[in-house]
Amino acid sequence: MEPINIRLPEKKLEKIDEIASKNGITRSEVVRQALTIYLSLLENIGDFSGIRGLKINSREISATRRRDLLLLHLKNRQVIALGSTSSGGIGEKAGDKLQIDGRILGKIMARTALIKVIAVGASPITLVGNLSVELNPSGLAIFGGIREESRKIKRIEILEGHTEENFSTNETGLGITVLGIVEEERLKVGKIKAGDCVIAVGNPKVGREVLEEGVIELETVLGLSKSERIHELLPVGSGGIRREIEELEKIYGIRISLKDNPRIAIDRSCGPSSVLLAMVAEEDLDRVLDGIKEEVEVIGEVL
Repeated sequence: MEPINIRLPEKKLEKIDEIASKNGITRSEVVRQALTIYLSLLENIGDFSGIRGLKINSREISATRRRDLLLLHLKNRQVIALGSTSSGGIGEKAGDKLQIDGRILGKIMARTALIKVIAVGASPITLVGNLSVELNPSGLAIFGGIREESRKIKRIEILEGHTEENFSTNETGLGITVLGIVEEERLKVGKIKAGDCVIAVGNPKVGREVLEEGVIELETVLGLSKSERIHELLPVGSGGIRREIEELEKIYGIRISLKDNPRIAIDRSCGPSSVLLAMVAEEDLDRVLDGIKEEVEVIGEVL
């Protein structure tokens, strides 16, 4: 790396120092990460006519929600997707209810947050992780897992945020937020059609099952999100499949008929998004099913 000299107003320097102090990093690291994220945004959004082109009036942004995902619709027909997840009582601390390696925890939680953004067709560009444990040794292991899972995304910047350095902790807690971007016409939201088949990919798993049996790989989700044959893709969490279906019916004012006695347990928690629901036109169903290596079942139809 080569050093560069930049001049900044005193107020901006004070803000940079405040961020550096809170996160336990240097002023240079704050500037480096800010520039990296800025350049990543330029690369994903497209060329700007200049710095002034970045100015967006808040009145020119419309916000919509898709369950726990926030979508910011920009005037240039780009959409910023913000998704997040958290966990508590899972890790290597004495008080954790489920004892697992910190690196594994980081991988699972990064995957969960990334899937929420990827499922709507967005490309993740930034991940921010905050931990309620000390950096060394607990935080280093968790951040290592977060980085390992996030490397599956070709272009993503990771901000390793706050850790708890003021007090000793007896349980592990963490929160992850992912920012992604997608063109409005490629957004997989609100495109469910009457006659669509509802397929469940994966199997409900929670707790130790996730560790022992594994869950849907991030690469599978990436492939499904890019398929034009899939109208909508939804990760299922702790509420289970039936609750997810009921939420869809409320949001879109539709009716979904579930088949009798499906093999998959539709009322069971799916933990860290161990199941995905995909809406597919009947004529495209066979092609979509042929391309899925995970467990899959047609469980219903949009009326």
